[in-house]
Amino acid sequence: MKTMTTMRKTILLSLAALATLVACNPITDETPLGGVANEKDLNINVYSTTSGGNQITMVNHTKGVGSYWDYIIGRAASDSVTVSLPFLGQQTIRFVGLCDGGTVETTRTVNITTIDHPTDVTWSYFAGTGTAGKRWTWNRDVDACYGDGGWQAEWTPDWDPVAADNTDDPNGSMVFDLNGGPNVTIYDANGKSTAKGTFTFDMTDKLPQCDNGTDWGIGSLTLTGCTVLSGHLFGDTAPVYKYRILTINDHEMVLCAAPDGAAGWDAGTFWLFKSE
Repeated sequence: MKTMTTMRKTILLSLAALATLVACNPITDETPLGGVANEKDLNINVYSTTSGGNQITMVNHTKGVGSYWDYIIGRAASDSVTVSLPFLGQQTIRFVGLCDGGTVETTRTVNITTIDHPTDVTWSYFAGTGTAGKRWTWNRDVDACYGDGGWQAEWTPDWDPVAADNTDDPNGSMVFDLNGGPNVTIYDANGKSTAKGTFTFDMTDKLPQCDNGTDWGIGSLTLTGCTVLSGHLFGDTAPVYKYRILTINDHEMVLCAAPDGAAGWDAGTFWLFKSE
């Protein structure tokens, strides 16, 4: 009986010691997250589907590595992607490999010498199809090509109309081109370059007419590094870099902008341009 009592005490003391050990040393998962592939081990191909053509295929053959591509005009997370780029010249494609333990990045370049596959027609609306690009000036076919009017409501500057000759740069011009990328160059009346930048557009960024919900802003245009001619809100001097596109085609560009938070029929500034 004494022996049983001693054994029972020994077992209880062992269990107590184990409980203390577990309490002081909580169980943790120390499983390693996994590795990251070396850039030199990435097996990816980026190439034109025709010699010098603008249709580009991107393929990731690297086993166990997920894909994220940045191809200038968009992004994709598929192992194989084919797109048509609208730019001539050397183009850099960025690849991000998604590994268990993190990411690895690399780039590839392609040289586009001809636009032999169709692209979004909006690119040609802004910049034409040749290396010279497209030159835009004030639209002198209308009485007012700058000024303010009803934001998200009107299509012309009805409230404070300004004719071309009364703008900041009446004989200035803008050239949009796709030589190596989406470029914008601003020229003064003497043909001297005064500013350079780039442009992007988003034709899914729409804004309805505030009264009836029909199409008003059909997209947005964003410039970096420069503005359009007289690129400030009416009555202000701060540069404006993002504009709502009201009209864009081969010959006309109508833009509008307003302060952040503007509601329908607040003051919006309009720009009306015509291509040469």
